[in-house]
Amino acid sequence: MRKPVPLLTAALLLAPVVHAQPQHHHWFFGFGAGLDLSTPVPTPVPGPLSTDEGCTSISDANGQLLFFSNGETVWDRTLSLMPNGTGLLGHFSSSQAALIVPMPDDSLRYYLFTTPSEAGMWSGQASASYSIVDMSLNGGLGDVAQKNQLLAGPVTEKLTAVRHANGKDVWVLFHGWGNAEYLAYLVTCTGIEGPVVSTLGHAPGPDAANSAIGAIGCMRLDREGKHLAAVWTEALVPAPGSYSSRVLVDLLDFNAQQGTLSQLRTDTIEGSGSDILKGYGVEWSPSGRMLYVSNNGLVNGMSSSLVYQYDMNAPDPVASRVTVGSGNPAHGTLQSAPDGTIYIARLNGAQYLAAITDPEQPGPACGYVNAAVLLDGPASTWGLPNHWDTYPEPPPPDPLAISDTLVCDASGGILLSVPWEHPFHVPNYLWSTGGTSSSITVTEAGTYWVEVQLPCSTLTDTVRVEVGAGAVELGPDLTVCEGDQIMLSVGQGLEEVLWSTGDTTDAILVTRPDHYQVHVTDSLGCTSHDQVVVDFLDCTCPMYLPNTFTPNGDGINDEFLAVHDCPVITFQLVVFDRWGRELFRSMDPDMAWKGVDDLASTDTALFAWTLDYSWYDGEQVNRAHRNGHVTVLR
Repeated sequence: MRKPVPLLTAALLLAPVVHAQPQHHHWFFGFGAGLDLSTPVPTPVPGPLSTDEGCTSISDANGQLLFFSNGETVWDRTLSLMPNGTGLLGHFSSSQAALIVPMPDDSLRYYLFTTPSEAGMWSGQASASYSIVDMSLNGGLGDVAQKNQLLAGPVTEKLTAVRHANGKDVWVLFHGWGNAEYLAYLVTCTGIEGPVVSTLGHAPGPDAANSAIGAIGCMRLDREGKHLAAVWTEALVPAPGSYSSRVLVDLLDFNAQQGTLSQLRTDTIEGSGSDILKGYGVEWSPSGRMLYVSNNGLVNGMSSSLVYQYDMNAPDPVASRVTVGSGNPAHGTLQSAPDGTIYIARLNGAQYLAAITDPEQPGPACGYVNAAVLLDGPASTWGLPNHWDTYPEPPPPDPLAISDTLVCDASGGILLSVPWEHPFHVPNYLWSTGGTSSSITVTEAGTYWVEVQLPCSTLTDTVRVEVGAGAVELGPDLTVCEGDQIMLSVGQGLEEVLWSTGDTTDAILVTRPDHYQVHVTDSLGCTSHDQVVVDFLDCTCPMYLPNTFTPNGDGINDEFLAVHDCPVITFQLVVFDRWGRELFRSMDPDMAWKGVDDLASTDTALFAWTLDYSWYDGEQVNRAHRNGHVTVLR
């Protein structure tokens, strides 16, 4: 639930934080190397795992080791082989050979996803696959309950995961071989669904030298599930016997609801002539702002290995690339540790890891250290454990991103909407009002809740609706009797009131005609204004008729007309001659009698008139009857 904003709906993005992540405290990698990251300074812990490249490991929520794997073999927490833990279809020479994903709603079982080496050219099979590790077996030490369930293929060596937008399910991503397809599988309580296929970007495949070097390298989703980065090596064979290669870094946007990728941006890193550059490691800073990439190869015949940084907050992230680390042995996998430090594997038997100690900082301030952690004997190689950065936790604090709502006028209704898109299921909705669609319209202030129900999860959120005081109303223009007064009021409880008279009170007393305006602000910040014209009249409604007039056409006193200064409701003026014959009748107070035409120019005549009229004095209708005489002079 969010703080109110003066909009109908709004979404607030929460900044990520670094969790302790005890499930990632134990790392096993390289040729018998290992680290215990539960201590302030990583402690070397040798282990039985031996691999050229990818591996993975997991501990429980208390930091106790559960099991680890190189994609071919699974070891338990006693560092012993699981009874059924051999012969998995991953490969010790795959960049991201394996990845562990806990089963939603099952604390004892885990998916172990694997990738082949060089799209199957080394491993004998080319498909993505998974096995299931059940920790209830083998006396609580775990065993592989299902093994080598094939998914799609052929695929590259890339494998990553992130939490679905509902905070519970998990997206697991592979990349196809011979095409530009990203394959997103969704892990739910019912199993594995998908894939959702996004086709864009680089399409790796065999090159002119019949090499599968394009299958090598890592990809990684950031912790929020907003962006994906993938690193590729593209072979260049411009002529027979000539060979070089370059690095492609693809940046894409990820939709954690739908599992789709979009907005491709690519950086091309290449040397000149016969330079051989290979892309390998990729990792995000904990906030997802900074991206780090490693490459290695030969530049001018000399060994070269660099670590680059990209700033996603830059106007053009691709153009923001800076070099933050270099050295030999070459750099391999980059992996974020529980404390936010990014460690970097080193090749050729190096007995240490490099590190980026402050990965949120731009440029050299990120704190690259060439030899940051000693391994106390065992050697590093290309790989470090392939971890994704979330673990079963409570759903996000505001999973549906429905904002508290402030409206200043609810007369048109307030739309509350939570459309939830899912690639495989149509959700059911239930509102506190009883509504069952993705949106409802309300007209009253209050707190409303909604449930979005899916087969394996129910998301619940609340929204507070506040309604302002509404538009101020002064009413229609007013006519007031002279000598009286009238009160203009905007009601009580408003935060600010300002009248055109300069008054700041809820009401003002009006004693003279004018155009009155008022501006008000209520306690929620809603503003409104209105205006009214107040006029004053003589409520006695006197009616003046002349006792003589001269209809001689000189423009002076030529007509017999009733003069008045108040609005009349009814009016009747009748003129008679001396014998009582009616000469003129009018129901219109603005119609004048112009005399009679048969009078001589020197004649003087006397005529009688009667007048009946009525008017409203602000309280009641009054009626009057008058009579008199008028003399016509020629």
